[in-house]
Amino acid sequence: MSTILMTCGETSGEENASYLVREILKAAPGCRVMAIGGKRLAQAGAELLFPMEKYAFMGFSEIVGGLPSIMALEKGLKRHLGGGSIDLFIPVDYPGMNMRLAAYARGKGVPVLYFIGPQVWAWGGWRMKKLKKAVDLMAVILPFEEKLYEDAGIPVIFTGHPALDYIDPPPGPKTLPEPGGERRILLFPGSRRQEVRSLLPRMLRAAALIHERMPGARFRLVLAPMIGDEEAHLERDPHGIVTVTRDVTDELARAALVIAASGTATLQAALSGTPAVVVYRTSALTFFLGKKLVRIPHISMPNVLAGAKLLPELLQNETTPENIAEAACGMLADSEAYEKLSGELLELRRVLYKSGGMKELAGVALEMCSHSGRA
Repeated sequence: MSTILMTCGETSGEENASYLVREILKAAPGCRVMAIGGKRLAQAGAELLFPMEKYAFMGFSEIVGGLPSIMALEKGLKRHLGGGSIDLFIPVDYPGMNMRLAAYARGKGVPVLYFIGPQVWAWGGWRMKKLKKAVDLMAVILPFEEKLYEDAGIPVIFTGHPALDYIDPPPGPKTLPEPGGERRILLFPGSRRQEVRSLLPRMLRAAALIHERMPGARFRLVLAPMIGDEEAHLERDPHGIVTVTRDVTDELARAALVIAASGTATLQAALSGTPAVVVYRTSALTFFLGKKLVRIPHISMPNVLAGAKLLPELLQNETTPENIAEAACGMLADSEAYEKLSGELLELRRVLYKSGGMKELAGVALEMCSHSGRA
């Protein structure tokens, strides 16, 4: 019986990895998948070793504060990787810790399949040399990454994006409701507590401002699995226009607009054909260092994939409630521009599609297990 160790550090990576775990266990029911993760991986059939929510840090300064817990986690994971019981290591995104663990695993003779590689195209090209030494195979979910890794001499496979499996497209581009009709707006403040603390108060105030201009607006606050209901702070919603949900798929199907922290939620919105206002706010140190490293003109994945600024992006001090409300109301005021944008967003589904990608990757993973030192 093969044993796989998988490490996820945040909600989006875990969501995508859960589809891979399901395909692995479908193909090999006797396989054991141990993981650092959360509820989604457990539901997919993985055995959780450590809870992911303790180790999800957002930026440079935040990671420094979390170093003691990260170091303790790494020590525990290295014991598993060096103990002779692991046939395959699958790190998922979360590059800092995962790259160190990948190098350690390979040094111990454990094959490494890196799923959702670091975004070296955005800010970390210098990591390519380290990745070449640390991984046996990269599995990427963005099509343009395949050539980047090939050019660096790193074996790579493009899987298609797993979000296509659970975000259904509308029959055609979305259209706005009639003037005065209900407009459902989703608020995604992020999956990390630092993001939620920073962005949610601004989003709630923006919701009130939007409601003043559009009385038919109703808001659904989408909380990530590791964010508790008590962190919703709906006492800041005296008009009672915001309700809480955790059901992304159904909500996107009915939404007219999304206001979201830069991350997976913006891509999920795009794949459902839903226009979005993208916001990003982090510590001053993280933002300063990021500006020195980032080499691309856009931060949201829909804009990166389109090579154009389809969605408005509000960064740092731009993330005021007034700016968020102005951007949202502007997008909901022009029916023709709205429908055109929805169609352009839906085009990204074609860019990210690959038939049977997760099933193929599961087969590759099991083949790598069979060639491990324990086989």
